[in-house]
Amino acid sequence: MNNQVSYYNRFGKQFEQNILDCPEPAVWTTDYAEKGRVYQEMKTRVAQQQTLITERFIKEEPVLDIGCGFGRQAFLLAQQGFSVTGTDTSDVFIDIATKLFDKYGYKGKFYCIDLQKGEMPGGSFKQILLLDVLEHIKPFQRRKFIKQIFQLAAPGAQLIISLPHVKKRLSSQVNNRIRKGITQHFSYFTSKEEHPYPIPDKSDILKYIQGLFRIESELVSPETDYFVLRKV
Repeated sequence: MNNQVSYYNRFGKQFEQNILDCPEPAVWTTDYAEKGRVYQEMKTRVAQQQTLITERFIKEEPVLDIGCGFGRQAFLLAQQGFSVTGTDTSDVFIDIATKLFDKYGYKGKFYCIDLQKGEMPGGSFKQILLLDVLEHIKPFQRRKFIKQIFQLAAPGAQLIISLPHVKKRLSSQVNNRIRKGITQHFSYFTSKEEHPYPIPDKSDILKYIQGLFRIESELVSPETDYFVLRKV
């Protein structure tokens, strides 16, 4: 099993009940009860993503949420009346997302599939999300991963990508370089870290999407970078 999948399966099993019991599952974090730093950062990021999505997407078209995790944005979109299909490589997260939707009576489809292996949810989509996912893909596989998304995208489809921003402080820059040069190559690190691979920047994104998508707009915040892409 992929080391990242193993990491999230362990995480999901440990915190499943906490997530299901949380009154705000879309912004649940391990320090939710204390409303700590991680919670505050998550709340800000999810709100930014939600604003961008509702500005660009329409409710009349279904949304494909790739790497949906346990359903943060899928939950909020369903709450607003969107039809959502979510995919993730973690069967534990997919199970939690399904239970969340059942609990609140929301309609959604969730599939445990791996696009990198050519597994597809079926159909084509005009509205696709790839939120905080690309940095979890091994760098040499990212172009192929985007090509798989291209196959799922209907003509003129929009794809919204979000990436955690590599902060300008020295420690963040050094950590990203260590991931790029060392830790991404060893399973010991990739099975224990949430972000074991180097975070791509705009120049990387342009390489991944060449001939497939074009950048329509971008937003840079202190914590997250966003790219709104259009299928060419």
